[in-house]
Amino acid sequence: MTAVALVKKSDNSDVQAAFAQAEKHFGHVPNLVRALGSNAAMCRTITAFMVQSLQDGRVPWKFKEIVILKTLASNHSHYSYGAHEALALALGNSPSKVGAVSNSLWKVSSEYSDAEKNVLELVTQIARDANDVSDELWDRLRKDWDAGQLVELDALITTFILIGKMGDTLGVAEPVLFTRKVA
Repeated sequence: MTAVALVKKSDNSDVQAAFAQAEKHFGHVPNLVRALGSNAAMCRTITAFMVQSLQDGRVPWKFKEIVILKTLASNHSHYSYGAHEALALALGNSPSKVGAVSNSLWKVSSEYSDAEKNVLELVTQIARDANDVSDELWDRLRKDWDAGQLVELDALITTFILIGKMGDTLGVAEPVLFTRKVA
């Protein structure tokens, strides 16, 4: 059972706009957006970032899904893990690549480039202590990722810590994130 009611419809135009944005992007209004519906400002802001994140940007969406899965796993979040796992596969990631992020197999997997492994190391470090990302790791990251990509990746990681924890805390389930075709 969810900790807050899932808003189905609201007379608040800010929530209606966020719901319309979510429905256009996801094909439906996800349960987390409905849970956020009781706070229009939070609903609008978090929905906009989820929509922006879950598509190609400076970083390809296909890899962003791997980063999201590693973020959720590293922070012991269950909210939407299965939905993101299905999404990562739908976007063309192999089952073994997707499976490797739930544990430490990504470190030795030939399916991951060094650039990708460095990002997953960043995810792990942020989960452990965001104040202790080493200069050496940043140097390795900057070899393959430009500043805009690093900002996008950091925003993705830290926001999905929030989204995962919020979904878990509120008891929201998200069996299917997209009902529209994504790939």
